[in-house]
Amino acid sequence: MKNQTNKLNKGLVTLFLSFIFFGAINAQDKILLKNGDELKVKVLEINETQVKFKNEDNLSGPTRIVSKEEIFSISYPNGVKDVFVSETKKENSSVKIITNPEIIIQQPPIPNEFETDSSDFAKIKRKRFGGPRIGLTYISPGTASDYLSSEGKQPVITQFGWQFEGRLFTVEGNTQGIIEFIPLIGGVEQGMFIPSASLLIGIRSGEKRMFEFAMGPNFSVTRDYKRDITVQTGVVIAFGTSFKHGNINFPVNIAFVPSIGSKHDIYDVNTNTSSKQSFQTGCRLSLVVGFNSRKK
Repeated sequence: MKNQTNKLNKGLVTLFLSFIFFGAINAQDKILLKNGDELKVKVLEINETQVKFKNEDNLSGPTRIVSKEEIFSISYPNGVKDVFVSETKKENSSVKIITNPEIIIQQPPIPNEFETDSSDFAKIKRKRFGGPRIGLTYISPGTASDYLSSEGKQPVITQFGWQFEGRLFTVEGNTQGIIEFIPLIGGVEQGMFIPSASLLIGIRSGEKRMFEFAMGPNFSVTRDYKRDITVQTGVVIAFGTSFKHGNINFPVNIAFVPSIGSKHDIYDVNTNTSSKQSFQTGCRLSLVVGFNSRKK
């Protein structure tokens, strides 16, 4: 009888210790972060901005700190649950862990406008844009328009092409440094093929309606004073503005290429003499529109 009593007592003690053991295992706090991660911890302290805790599986380890802005709720073993609701929604809810020899701090990233890349005009990273261009070009009197007239063509031609744009930098106020490459094909409506290309470097203001100025070299295929095909180099000066809708920009630009002058010896068969004569290629004035979308 005594042996049976001892066995019964041992069984009760074992059962009691099991309840204590499993209760201790389940007696843990749970922190649910806003990014969905769940931490099994022992909460040590909650203040106005932070929660201090130790990991449940390493109670003798370092103290950790998490910002209350990153916490959705804390559940306690007794069934009580604290829910944290922030006044403003944070876009970047990822958690960064900063460590030192004594403490591990778990906190949200420090906001920095120069690291934000939520728009097309990010502050640090270089961006590439591109889009189609269409327009009209007027060619003033000169060797180019003289050739067009001799062929029965008009001095106003259409232009079709593409703009490749790179944003080199963006400073405070959203003012941007830009570089552009614009190849165009002109005159197709009159049965001609007149290629040209411009490389421009400029600056664009950061106002609500953006204004820009750029200039650079221009290369075009034209006719010289002898009506021979030649590649003409010059400079192009461009002004413009852009209308933004969503992530698409709609630029409107006016470009001016000054006339190029030259002197050549011209032989007169009637008088059997030669003389120097001045020639002008004629200036070009273009109105070009299109749209840009982000490439990178």
